Parts: sequence; C-alpha cells; structure tokens
Amino acid sequence: MLALKDIKKSYRIGDIVTVALDGISVAFRDKEFVAVLGKSGSGKTTALNIIGGLDRYDSGDLIIKGKHTQHFKEREWDAYRNNSVGFVFQNYNLIHHLSIVDNVEIGMTLSGVRGKEKRQRAIEVLERVGLKDHLHKKPNQLSGGQQQRVAIARALVNDPEILLCDEPTGALDTTTSKQIMDLIRLEAKDRLVIMVTHNPELAREYADRIIEFEDGKIVSDSNEYNPGAAAQDFKLTLTKMGFMTALKLSFNNIRTKIGRTALTSFASSIGIIGIAVILSLSTGFQKQIDQFQQNALSEYPIIISKSAVNLSEESLQAQMNPQSEKLAPQTGTLSGDGFPHSLERLARWMDILRDGVREGLRVRL
Repeated sequence: MLALKDIKKSYRIGDIVTVALDGISVAFRDKEFVAVLGKSGSGKTTALNIIGGLDRYDSGDLIIKGKHTQHFKEREWDAYRNNSVGFVFQNYNLIHHLSIVDNVEIGMTLSGVRGKEKRQRAIEVLERVGLKDHLHKKPNQLSGGQQQRVAIARALVNDPEILLCDEPTGALDTTTSKQIMDLIRLEAKDRLVIMVTHNPELAREYADRIIEFEDGKIVSDSNEYNPGAAAQDFKLTLTKMGFMTALKLSFNNIRTKIGRTALTSFASSIGIIGIAVILSLSTGFQKQIDQFQQNALSEYPIIISKSAVNLSEESLQAQMNPQSEKLAPQTGTLSGDGFPHSLERLARWMDILRDGVREGLRVRL
C-alpha cells in the first residue's frame, strides 16, 4: 500500500547541512501496527512527516497504492492529507473554546462533509473512543487521556487509510498510556498505523512490527515487507472549504472570544488613529513653515548683484593716507609711507580691502 524508495532529506542552515534521512527504503502493509524507535535526531519524525505529506523529500519517491508522488502539486498533497491520513500528536492540538464535538467536526470541514452527517459522524466516533458522556464539554474540562482520545477521534472521523501517531503517550501516565495504546491497537485492525515512540516497552507489547532508526537510516526491521509491483489504483478526492463554512467558522470564533476581539479592535484603532494624527500634524507643520518662508521672501527680497572693483595703488594710498590729497607716482609698487610697515597700517590696509569688497558686493535688503 505505502512504500518509501531511497528517500533522502536534508536541512540547510547557512553553510551547515544536516542530513535527516539518508536513503531509506521501506514498505508497509495495508493493515498493521508499526512502531518506529530511535534516538532524538535519528530521523524517525522526519520520516513520519514525509509519509503524512507534511514535509517534502529531496530525492527518492513516496509511493501510495502504486501512485508515485514525485510530481504531486500542493492541492494533491492537501487532498491526500485531508482524506487518506489521520494525525495524532503528543500535545493534542485541540481548540479550547470549542466543545469536543466541534473539535472533531473540524476534521471533516475540509473533507466536504456537511450538516447533520458531520454531527452524526462526530458523535459516533467519540462514543467509539469512550467519550459518550462528555460530548458537550470543552477540552480544558477533560483529563490528559480524555483529550488524547478526542485527538484520536478527530483523526479517525474521516476513516483514513493511514493513522500516524507522534508520541501519543508522551504526556500521559502509565495507566492512561496503556488505555490509549489499547485503543490504537484496536484501530490497527482496520488500517495502517505508524507510531513514533521513545518507549521500547510499549512498542514491543503492542506493535506488530518494530523499525529502528539511527543517523537517518533504518538499522533494523522486525517484520520486513517486500511487495511486488502494484497497480495505480489510488484516487485523490479534491475537496475544499466552502465560503459559507469559512464565514460561519469566522463568526463563531469572534463570538466565542468577544473580549479578546474587542481589545484587539480597540488597540488597533488606537494605533491607526495615532498614526493618522502624527501624519496630519507633520503635514500641517510643514505647510505652515513653507507658507511662512514664502511670505518672508516675498516681503523682503534679497538681491545679490556682482560688480568689479579696481583697487589701484593710488586708491589704496589715498585710503591709507586720508590727509594726503596727492597720490604716489604710479610705479607699480607702493612707495615710502604708503606701504604698511606697522601693525596699525596693516590693520588699516585690511579695512580698506573689506570696504572695497563691500563696495563691490551691493547687498540690498
């Protein structure tokens, strides 16, 4: 029914490559209880995720009833997960504001089951796992073992051909663990059950077959299976959530969490209003500054004009010797007393230069 052919999977973080699966090949029977053992990091959970369509393999092939999945599209993987696989996780993954019946019905939402049939099937599977007297309770009103039973019921409600369990008893005590294992073994009579666990005692007591992983490889298989070539008789049923169903779920979620919804809306409104006020003030201040600058410049225009100044020896000497009415001979150099031989004359000479520049650059306000 299900086979993995030379499956390889690696994870890359920067320059570091971690090999999770290193070319594993294994086949499973249609109905058997398989326990997968191995240390943390051995690749067993990665293999389980690839079988369930939660993760993609790098190379190799996953074959389902003779159908190769190398070129599966996302919608085909979705259909496979929705109708052919059931998942049971260690932490239950229940929606706490819904009753346990509603939690089980969620499992049928994407499978196209509607109305009364969905409610009837949910009640039947909950009775099958021993929760007949707790149908309308919320998950937080149940014990850990009862919550795991709800998770199993949700996984079984679509009658999947494959049931995948990832440490289903990891958070339970010994007595409750045995009850859950009895329930899973009972379901293995009608379907393929693959369970990842760290508990070898439970595996040996309940499983029909034990596969051990180490460093991304299968190191032992207690009941190996080698099927022949199978015909492609696997058909995918493409389903999707209807618009009205999605709308109903949305309104139900809002209704059951009125306080959180109101607080979220209020906080969002404050944030949006704050941003709008800041942008408005910023725009208003900028416009006011621009208008003030425009008015000031139009009332007091600044005009800068350019003219040349000819500073000759005679004019310099006249400025340096204001009491003298005659200019020194134009010999090309400053003569006699006209040359600044003292600090006082040097200062006066600099004043003359500054006055000349001011005369040249006529600035009118």
